[in-house]
Amino acid sequence: MIRAARLLPWPVMLCMLFLGITAGYPLLLLFLQSLFPELLGGSLDGFLSAYRAIGDTPEIGTLLWNSLSWAGAVTLASWVFGIPCGYLLARTHMAGKGWARLSLLMPIMTPPYIAALSYILVMQDGGFADSLLGTMPEALRAAFFSFWGVTLVMALSSFGYVALAVEATLSGLPRRLEDAALQLGASRTRVAVRIMLPLLLPAVINSGLLVFLESLSNFGVPAVLGTRANLPLLPAEIFYLVTSWPVDLALATSLSSLLCLFALAALYGGRWIAALFSAGGSRPGQHPLRPLARQGQWLAWGWFGGLFLLSTGLPYAAMLLTSIADRWQDGLPSLTLSHYGNLLAPGSRGLSALLTSLWLSIAAASVCVAVGGYIAYVSARSEGRARQVMDGLAMLPRVIPKIVMAVALILAWNAPWIPVNVYNTVWMLLLAYVAIYITDALNYANAQLAGIGSNLERAAALMGASRWTIFVRIVLPQLKPALLAAWLTTFIVCMRELVASILLLPPGVDTSATFIFNQFEQGDIGLAMAMATLTIMLSMAVMAVVQRRRHH
Repeated sequence: MIRAARLLPWPVMLCMLFLGITAGYPLLLLFLQSLFPELLGGSLDGFLSAYRAIGDTPEIGTLLWNSLSWAGAVTLASWVFGIPCGYLLARTHMAGKGWARLSLLMPIMTPPYIAALSYILVMQDGGFADSLLGTMPEALRAAFFSFWGVTLVMALSSFGYVALAVEATLSGLPRRLEDAALQLGASRTRVAVRIMLPLLLPAVINSGLLVFLESLSNFGVPAVLGTRANLPLLPAEIFYLVTSWPVDLALATSLSSLLCLFALAALYGGRWIAALFSAGGSRPGQHPLRPLARQGQWLAWGWFGGLFLLSTGLPYAAMLLTSIADRWQDGLPSLTLSHYGNLLAPGSRGLSALLTSLWLSIAAASVCVAVGGYIAYVSARSEGRARQVMDGLAMLPRVIPKIVMAVALILAWNAPWIPVNVYNTVWMLLLAYVAIYITDALNYANAQLAGIGSNLERAAALMGASRWTIFVRIVLPQLKPALLAAWLTTFIVCMRELVASILLLPPGVDTSATFIFNQFEQGDIGLAMAMATLTIMLSMAVMAVVQRRRHH
């Protein structure tokens, strides 16, 4: 293959410039600002003073320990919930597997902060549990508003990643080693511990790493539930340093850099450990699935049903009931649609927030897919240092915690040398969404391109076709399924995006996520839950339309 700099000179430079502006420049400025707190003022004074402030602040050690231990506890709980689900789907004749997989996708689609808000409505003093079931035991309430309650809510939103990864890996593992061990008299427990678990470790570690990084950087659950459980966590502290008066930008940037360091260490450490146990590729086994007796079927569906009830059924019921409840009397609500009427009234703040989220999500998903698909193509057809640089820049937004990226974007686009006034406008939100979520489109396109040969492209080039014509007429049709999936994923995550939206929100503008967060904090819970219900329903409707077009 010809070297990238010769094969694709201007596309490589253009892609590297785009990734450098959206991801590289903000993160570099964040790191420099953490070293030189007066950098934006044109001075290099105060070198490392922000990091010394971390050492001089006793509470920072508690924040770091809380954040790391909480992310680790969420990962362990997700393994406990998710690994049995993956095994049941991959290796047993469990009835209704399609519905079981859907039960795993629902909590993944639900924003964790909405699940946390819903659980607060259920478990708080005078909440649904008290109204419908009588007075809740105070010990149970105290257990929920604690470290383990916050852990449970986040794990219920994350275990689906583990389950789907375990299912995919088990479906692709050959079963001859298990069969041989069983024929030699080994018990199923011994086979599971000595054979299946080592082969599963890469998938378990990688999916756990995803959950760990998501938990470490999550802002919504710590801000909503962590404060009520007296559990201070690092993302919420960074948010309050940036948004509360007096603003301590120096400490916020140093803590962001520290959080970034922990995320990178977890990423590369986890990948190294997973590589040690990697068994390479394998073909799916052809042996029949393990049959489940009636009792086994009941136990399997009891496991899935219990997790679905806790992760989706209970939060959704609380969310929907709150959105249509007017007031409570004798343990029962009087129902009303006034919250939806107020929300969708022409010119209302709620309708404006919903429409803003809708067009921002559509625009961000479209830009991410268009640009991300092209960058993935250029990277896949390049080699050498240029490809390494592009891959490194493209991976940054996926690895870096979202609150760190948001702080970095504030610094980058509010700097005195920026000639274009983007900060404090709605376009800043669009830029942030693209910068943070373009990696999803890149990952989908890269996975598809790995199985696409370049013979047709070479033939077209020999016939005189331009690079752009080759991409549009040959590569793009082959990428269409992956790009549709990438568009849908990006749309959904942008509709639910909270931390970047709330940090970068221009005056007088709301998104659906910030509207939900602010209304709940201000006590208008019915309106907040009505917006949450509409946001989720809208995301599901768009998903259904895209999936239908995809299959046609």
